[in-house]
Amino acid sequence: MRIEPQMTKRLRLLGGVLLVLGLFTCSGDRAGPGEFCEQDVDCRDNLVCRNNICVSPSGDECVPACQEGVETCFQGQCVPVGNPDDKDEDGFLIGQDCNDFDRLIHPGSPEYCDGIDNDCDTEIDEGCPPCRDGDSRECGSAIGECMLGFQLCTGGIWEPCNDTRPSIELCDDLDNDCDGLTDEICPCRNGDEHPCGLDEGICRTGTQICEAGSWSGCRNGELPQLEICDALDNDCDGMTDEGFGLGLDCTAEGECGQGSYECAGDLEIRCDTMPGASHDGSEPEVCDGLDNDCDGLTDEGMESDDAPNTCVLAEDLGGLPDNGSQIHIEGNLWPQGDVDWYKVTASDNLEEDMEDLCDQFHFRLRFDSNPDDLLVDIYVDGCDGADVDCRDDNEYDYAYDDRWLTAGQPPRGQCPCDPNDVQDYNICTKEDRVFYIRIHARDGQVTTCQNYRLTLSNG
Repeated sequence: MRIEPQMTKRLRLLGGVLLVLGLFTCSGDRAGPGEFCEQDVDCRDNLVCRNNICVSPSGDECVPACQEGVETCFQGQCVPVGNPDDKDEDGFLIGQDCNDFDRLIHPGSPEYCDGIDNDCDTEIDEGCPPCRDGDSRECGSAIGECMLGFQLCTGGIWEPCNDTRPSIELCDDLDNDCDGLTDEICPCRNGDEHPCGLDEGICRTGTQICEAGSWSGCRNGELPQLEICDALDNDCDGMTDEGFGLGLDCTAEGECGQGSYECAGDLEIRCDTMPGASHDGSEPEVCDGLDNDCDGLTDEGMESDDAPNTCVLAEDLGGLPDNGSQIHIEGNLWPQGDVDWYKVTASDNLEEDMEDLCDQFHFRLRFDSNPDDLLVDIYVDGCDGADVDCRDDNEYDYAYDDRWLTAGQPPRGQCPCDPNDVQDYNICTKEDRVFYIRIHARDGQVTTCQNYRLTLSNG
């Protein structure tokens, strides 16, 4: 196609006009005061876009905007928001604190039953009694800009609360972090005052005063505290002792039975049927295989004797003459594995034997009561294994008070006896004996705290 020289000249002029128009559009001034805008960058410097109109910022606005979470705007100036690494000023820095907007949530804080990880250990409501499925309740706080919500119990655990939680405190005449104080991190004009606190629970309203450019604490007021289990609303959220599971069903130790949870200290709860609780169901411990005193132990303290567990330390019962005297013993093999050792000296009165020409010595052991079917071992005159005269029996006799004849052997016994050496008669002699008695259970037997009773006699 051939273009005439005159046409070329006209195209060059048109391109120049377009170029000039294009340059004018790119470099033209941004919107001035009162002109249309969509965002701040559409307006000239020192103007902001409000309601699609470029206007001068108010005295409380900061241009450019302050760094979110680090600064806040105060009288047109960006000022630091407290400690940016510890916004709730609870002493725990970002990285340690799992909620840096709530001063009551941090490592080491008590864990409440509220669907929140209060102690920042990545677990929620650990150690809490299970809630009743389907129950719902009010939760959260209505202090400052916070708003109450509701939560539902599912699977025995409270779901998260749908409340409005604390946020970073700003210089906006609001209590953003819901601690009862307003703009406490902001600069102020000396002598200015504003109210603080609230009249709810233990809290009382007071006054903050600006001193040396900073707000004071809440003077003559009482601010929310950590909720403790004391029938008071310590955190001033309109609820008392929330987060402790009070009133939920519980089962106490032992025989104390069913009850409901109640306060047992500032941060502790207990079943109200436990010892010392409001409906104490405990009784003194007795020997019945039950935990009567509700301490988690059964029949503790029911050992009824202090007989030693070794032969050399056997409990010495003293002497037992052969005139028909008796000694009564009562004890038990409790706790499991116990054994009892006793020592008794059975004496033989030779003078009476010589008068009667009959030795009355006859040592007997008999159980009067043996509920656990216990056994005895008898050692005579020593604790050596060679001295054992009887094993695993439930009665025992050792006597001279008769005459026993065995074919081809000398007679035994000393009744009758003779002071002289007479054929077929034993000589009357004094033969005292020391008996060591071991009371024990059968192999593999489970004993109880029920008492055995036995009688030792001689003559």
